[in-house]
Amino acid sequence: MYRRLALLAGGLVLLAVLPLSAQEALLSQMYGSGIHAYFSSDYQGAYDHFTAAVDGGSKDPRCYYFRGLTYLRLGRPEEAEMDFQKGADLEAEDVTRFYNVSRALERIQGRQRMMIEQLPRPELADLPKPVLLEFLKQLRSQL
Repeated sequence: MYRRLALLAGGLVLLAVLPLSAQEALLSQMYGSGIHAYFSSDYQGAYDHFTAAVDGGSKDPRCYYFRGLTYLRLGRPEEAEMDFQKGADLEAEDVTRFYNVSRALERIQGRQRMMIEQLPRPELADLPKPVLLEFLKQLRSQL
């Protein structure tokens, strides 16, 4: 009886997790499509893909950085700056460095890259407590 109950509970947990990973895969696909559109100079298409990822709940800072770059290409610098700042905030919270932002931005050079690099980033002490605790946990595991 206990075994069946444990299997049922485990199955319910798996069912709850599967849609989340499917959602992440879909958001990742939108980001990838946006990258292809951006580097093909299809800036409206890139905007549509990045916006779909952001509206879908993506926490990937690269979506915000590239949507900001797309805004610049579309002549909307104020919105670009807001997306750059949101991307910087998300990047600072990503203490595990799951998203390789610097690699994603390698092809971006010049004035646009300088705009991103000069953004104020939150200091370690400004991070939310759960993020800070995760960062400290990661540091301890590396020692």
